[in-house]
Parts: sequence; structure tokens; C-alpha cells
Amino acid sequence: MKKLIIAIVVFLPTVLAFAQNKEKLDRPGEIARGKYFVERVALCVECHTPRDSSGRLLRGKYLEGAPVPVKSPSYANMKWALRAPAIVGLPGYTAEQGIRLLTEGITADGRRPNPPMPPFRFSRADAEAIVAYLKSLE
Repeated sequence: MKKLIIAIVVFLPTVLAFAQNKEKLDRPGEIARGKYFVERVALCVECHTPRDSSGRLLRGKYLEGAPVPVKSPSYANMKWALRAPAIVGLPGYTAEQGIRLLTEGITADGRRPNPPMPPFRFSRADAEAIVAYLKSLE
């Protein structure tokens, strides 16, 4: 009995730490919540998914990058993105860089994205859910 108690005291913290880290990585509903934000709140699909000749989203190329569907305003000095990059798996971004983009509006290389990309200011929890979803698509 004494050995069992000692084993529990020695190994319980390790087991609990592993369980907490695993839970943080795949919390139930986290990816679904991120998908909701991508599709219904931030509307990422509207610019980052290509369209057919009729303007319908090509679901088979979901979030694979596309020409920006919004025309540039006629301001001489405005830098306007002509193409929305692929965001499936967040290529070129660590999870922390993706969170920074969504909470502070700063890209992986330290700049502000060109319009029409909005300067999102998601909460950290919401940004983590979005990043978890996009990373899950790799």
C-alpha cells in the first residue's frame, strides 16, 4: 500500500501535466469554434477561397488563396492586396504568429497586412480557436 501511495505521489503530477497540455491542444469544440469564426465572423472564405466564373466559391479549393474579389480604390499611394494568400494550415506562420496577426494586426514578418485585409482585434481565446482550426486543415 505504501508503494502505491508513493507511486501516485510521484507520477500524479506528471500525468496531470500531460492531461492539461493535451486538453489545451485539442479542447473539445475549439476547432469547431475556430471554423465558425473563419466562416461566419471574419468571413475569411470570401477572399481566401477562389471563385468560379459565376462568382460561386470553389469549395474544393477552400482557403487555398485567390484573387481579391474587391477592387482597389483609386488612391494613388494605397497599397492594395491583389491576391489573398492560402491560409490552409497557416503556411509561414507559427501558431503564436497567427495569434498575433489576429489580435494585433501584425504579420509574421512584422508588418501590417495590405487592405482589404481588416485589422482584426480578436480576443486571444478567439484567435487561438481560429489558429487551431486553420492548423487542423494541414
